[in-house]
Amino acid sequence: MSRLLQFALFFTILLTFFGGFQYYLFHAYQRWVRVSFPADRHSFWKRVAVITLVTGNLLFVLQFVARSVGWHTSPPGQVFIVLPSAFYFASVVAGFFLVLFNDLRRGLVFGFTHAIAVLKGISRSDSTSYAPSPSETVNEGRRTFLRVGGAGILAAAVGTPLSASLATARDYQIVRFPLFFENLPTSLRGLTLAHISDLHSGPFMSGRDMFEIFEIVNSLHPHVTFVTGDFVDSSDSEIEPLVKAIGNLKAEYGVLGCLGNHDHFATAERVHAALLGQNIRVLNNTHLSLPINGEQLAVVGIDDAGRGTRNFARLDLATQDLHPDTFKILLTHRPDFFTHAKAAGMDLTLAGHTHGGQVGGEVLGLSFYPVNLVFKYAMGHYVEDEKQLYVNVGVGMVGAPIRLVRPEITLLTLNSA
Repeated sequence: MSRLLQFALFFTILLTFFGGFQYYLFHAYQRWVRVSFPADRHSFWKRVAVITLVTGNLLFVLQFVARSVGWHTSPPGQVFIVLPSAFYFASVVAGFFLVLFNDLRRGLVFGFTHAIAVLKGISRSDSTSYAPSPSETVNEGRRTFLRVGGAGILAAAVGTPLSASLATARDYQIVRFPLFFENLPTSLRGLTLAHISDLHSGPFMSGRDMFEIFEIVNSLHPHVTFVTGDFVDSSDSEIEPLVKAIGNLKAEYGVLGCLGNHDHFATAERVHAALLGQNIRVLNNTHLSLPINGEQLAVVGIDDAGRGTRNFARLDLATQDLHPDTFKILLTHRPDFFTHAKAAGMDLTLAGHTHGGQVGGEVLGLSFYPVNLVFKYAMGHYVEDEKQLYVNVGVGMVGAPIRLVRPEITLLTLNSA
């Protein structure tokens, strides 16, 4: 499948869902206006909604145009197109789930009260409806109550993406995680590996942001640092700020990485070449043996393992002439490649790509991460067939500037079981 056809399919699916969300919200908004405002104000508030929808969707389409011609990295492009369209998208998604949750809550209340009424022998026609009809007379007190409630949902829909971006997007968590291996050579015990992923240099990740991330990584004094793909977001113009910052990333035995799918949205060859110029070893379907304390640590890196014609991974090339008894670490952007990594005898696989879904968290002591419905290996540590995988949730953002899952900088320590 060609890149143009893939983009057209992705864009169609995205517009279908996004259009459905807006359709649902628009009808909920109309319902709210009818019961919250006098009839002579209905047309005014409908015009406000229509203008917002037209403007938001125009910006949403324009940001794709801006990305295709490189405007999205310029200050005017970011201020007037990229950021407003991203916040509109995030607000629509947040608003959809808030309204859906509220409608489900009201439906459950209505079902419960109706069931009680039936049990008491009250006819359906006498039971209380959970939502007044448009023609129902609503007193001013109830109008005020409904107006405030609806305004609260609207404020939450708009404010959640903004507050989440400000509070979480740069709140880096340092995860210190020990790994235990029965076959770990003695000379590699205590080796520390810094792992970051998904920088996405671009509209939501500036050179200054990346410099801060790299300073945090350096402060951990890792023996080796790994970056598992998506150095840039979607354009060659995003390479320059990345290169200016990433030269500060240091480690005793070097900084190594692999390419991700977004690096191919730009020009993967240019991303690769620019990183090599900053002494970042990009392992693109190849491997490197690091001499450490008289032992060899084999680091294998593959290109992005997409689907069909977008699958650039060649594990057979990457492992060619690799000694089978060497302790092996595989760098891959996509965590689902772990299935192939296990079969190839990789002791440890490092991946990213998922972002932890960017939205999720703990609710009443329960983990709520929708990303687990999409990826088998979504985030964190996995052990299968005596082989191990660690999925970093990344430090950047993609799509919209909303992140409830804290960005992650991981420090892994190798230990003998």
